[in-house]
Amino acid sequence: MPFEQSLLQTAIAFNRACQIVLDYGSEHKVYNKDALNKATYRQVREVIPNLPSALVQTARDEASEMLLRTDFTKIVKKRLSVRYDNRCFKFYPESNYVSLTTVHGRLNFPFKHYDYLDTWKGEYTNAQLVIHKNSVFLNVQVNLPNSEENVSGKVLGIDRGILNIAVCSDNTFFDSKHLRAVKGRYRYLRSHLQHIGTRSAHRKLQRLAGCERRFVLNTNHCISKAIVNKPFDVFALEKLEINRRKKNGKRFNRLLGSWSPNELQRFTAYKAEAKGKICVEVNPRHTSQRCSRCGFVHRWNRHGLRFRCGNCGFELNADLNAGRNIEVLGKSEYLRLFVNKPIVASCEASSTGVVDDSYKLPLSRGSS
Repeated sequence: MPFEQSLLQTAIAFNRACQIVLDYGSEHKVYNKDALNKATYRQVREVIPNLPSALVQTARDEASEMLLRTDFTKIVKKRLSVRYDNRCFKFYPESNYVSLTTVHGRLNFPFKHYDYLDTWKGEYTNAQLVIHKNSVFLNVQVNLPNSEENVSGKVLGIDRGILNIAVCSDNTFFDSKHLRAVKGRYRYLRSHLQHIGTRSAHRKLQRLAGCERRFVLNTNHCISKAIVNKPFDVFALEKLEINRRKKNGKRFNRLLGSWSPNELQRFTAYKAEAKGKICVEVNPRHTSQRCSRCGFVHRWNRHGLRFRCGNCGFELNADLNAGRNIEVLGKSEYLRLFVNKPIVASCEASSTGVVDDSYKLPLSRGSS
């Protein structure tokens, strides 16, 4: 049997099992996995006898999480996908095949090998099979060993802002001029099409949906990759909280609403961990008002993008000055992490932690 059909039939059966649990949970206002299992396991096995019990359990787990996210609203699982855990899948990147549990038993499927697979080696814990119209993808999650023992402690301070997306303490600037220009064009185009209001304008709006978001996503990916590739082992960022206030003004709040510093922080963190580096968060208090040379703090030290110390007269770009202050705070935060680590003499406890990451593999066409 062609493996596409076996995977398609497995995904259909998995969706059906998940929908049975979703219907019961929505009706009885239950999302607890044990309660859902007791109420629906026998029914699912009777309705879909060829679905293995391990996939019945993962379908229940997925339904439970969906119920918890949506607060018991009526849900229909539309995407053809199957969740696999370590009981029902084995991944062999060296041999270019993966073993999956299906409605026809355990089958082996080949996949196309990419060079990036050689850089992500660790414990393969679970996977998500996704079936699109003309392709089948397997999202594999791998636990990477954390190599903190190789970190020397060289710290880079990173100040995030609206006019400058990121300013590093090594005098590197990532400005937002191009980003704001593109977002401004999208904003104008959306308002213009909404004002027209015709059916063709609405179709154009639908085609544009997500374009701006993907552009911002790509920009943050590029910036975070450039930062992580720098010759530093620790990256210090401020722990920011964004508050939109009426007194800030409409224009500033619009810029603040389109700002995505937390996304940049997440991308930098997971890319750093993949390279065996560390990201730390510091208190942002007075980082923009403190002189990076003498330590004098006053709110009049900063005037827009210009910083001039009222004590020693030191002048510098305000964002760069903040980045250097963040670097100093990052050094103390990095040292505090290791001071707070307990010393365990057990051999079992000496293993390092793990970092989650995942990648997507297209399964190649062929027969099992």
